[in-house]
Amino acid sequence: MLVQRTVIDNRYTLIEPLGGGGMAEVYLAHDEVLDRDVALKILRNQYANDEEFVERFRREAQSAARLSHPSIVSIYDRGRSEDGAYYIAMEHVSRGTLKERIKRDGALAPDIAVGVALQISDALQVAHESGVIHRDIKPQNVLVTKTGDVKVTDFGIARAASSPLTQTSAVLGTAGYMSPEQAMGEPVGPQSDLYSLGVVLFEMLTGTLPYDAESPISLAMKHVNEPPRSPREVNPDVPEPLDAITLKLLAKNPEDRYASATQLADDLERVRSGLPLAATGTEKTAQMAAPPPPSPKTRRERTAKTAVRPPVAPPPRAPRRGGRRGSPSRALAALFFGLVLLAGLAWALTSFLSGPGESEDQSGANQSETPVAEESDTAPVPNLVGVYNTQGAVDALAAEGLVLGEVSEAPNDTIFAGVVSEQDPAAGEEVESGTLVNVVVSTGQAPTPQPVPAPAPAPAPAPAPAPQPVPAPAPAPPAPAVEQGDLEEAAGDREEAREERQEERRDAKEDKKGKG
Repeated sequence: MLVQRTVIDNRYTLIEPLGGGGMAEVYLAHDEVLDRDVALKILRNQYANDEEFVERFRREAQSAARLSHPSIVSIYDRGRSEDGAYYIAMEHVSRGTLKERIKRDGALAPDIAVGVALQISDALQVAHESGVIHRDIKPQNVLVTKTGDVKVTDFGIARAASSPLTQTSAVLGTAGYMSPEQAMGEPVGPQSDLYSLGVVLFEMLTGTLPYDAESPISLAMKHVNEPPRSPREVNPDVPEPLDAITLKLLAKNPEDRYASATQLADDLERVRSGLPLAATGTEKTAQMAAPPPPSPKTRRERTAKTAVRPPVAPPPRAPRRGGRRGSPSRALAALFFGLVLLAGLAWALTSFLSGPGESEDQSGANQSETPVAEESDTAPVPNLVGVYNTQGAVDALAAEGLVLGEVSEAPNDTIFAGVVSEQDPAAGEEVESGTLVNVVVSTGQAPTPQPVPAPAPAPAPAPAPAPQPVPAPAPAPPAPAVEQGDLEEAAGDREEAREERQEERRDAKEDKKGKG
């Protein structure tokens, strides 16, 4: 913790420490420029000297700053102080963390746990649609506001800290909430955040974690290898549908979890409304069409508590035994009143199941004249953007009686590979049952085109050397002129030599004869 330094970047006056983790320290600070309190997160010195880490920290801080949602802590500013400390200034939430609340009060009531999980899932859906994976969902990163709502914090820092299990204590410190794929060092996607949310939901419902071990590595390996306990084994008061949701979130295989945070939120809404889960068998699907999932706007208004379901009128009480028998006219009146009450209940139930999609300015006569069979011929298109794979899209469409159409792929700078990035028709649009819904699946960020170097110009051919004039051979020096006297002298010498040879031959013959 900082002791001597009290002002950061000539703007933020430190008031008191709020906490810290393996990578950063958090302080309550006052913004002297905008005159407001903020939470100031300062990167620890050992990471400030790692250029690659700092660049990722800076980039992810920018990504987190783009996220705007009532259930996400707002990012105000980021920078570097005069002494080289990197910091992020963010919204200050004063009521502590969800972890502190669980430690103080133990397990939360199921309805409160559902409300918290809904707000976290909404925050995750916004992040996933923006291409941001939190990677560190835990109660310590869920802050409680004065109104009792929650806000998710530390978007971006968790991603910047992505590293092998044994490198940083920040990763080891959250092993209790780590998905199996994250513990194994494999690539993670939206389903990894949903797994961590499943651990948080388990803890809210039971007051404890699904696994316990002596070391962070042993704990992480239990997430990889051991099946989780059922929340109902720990707390029998947990409703069965909520138990099923938690176990689905804690599936080892990411494809066995919810395809998106939106699908999770839809099931949580069904639990809160007392309706069967979308994934609970086929009997429910065959007998009763599932209510349309709340629109994105409705989901984002959950924190304002506007998505309150209309109460269902209680059934009429049975007559008490031993009571006084009424007259026939009174019995007929009671029968008529009962029929009217049943008709009213039927109308209320039909209005409840039809969802908020109908226009409120339609007349009551028109609503009552609409045949029920015609209502079942159309269905709202579910929101598929952010769904992790095509199987998730198939399941979401099948729940509404729709069919997956053409699947194409396209790069997307903000949505991870394998996640649905576009759909047609759009979410919320009323279409006929059996309609094909086309989707585009992201292939990830398009590769940055590398500039192709211009081909080097071919070297100009060297000019042919100008023919050099071949020098005429130097004329042989003229033979010295021979005078006539010299010629006659040479001829005389030759004649004299010839006569000498002839004489030698005659002498040789005579010698030969003399010897013979």
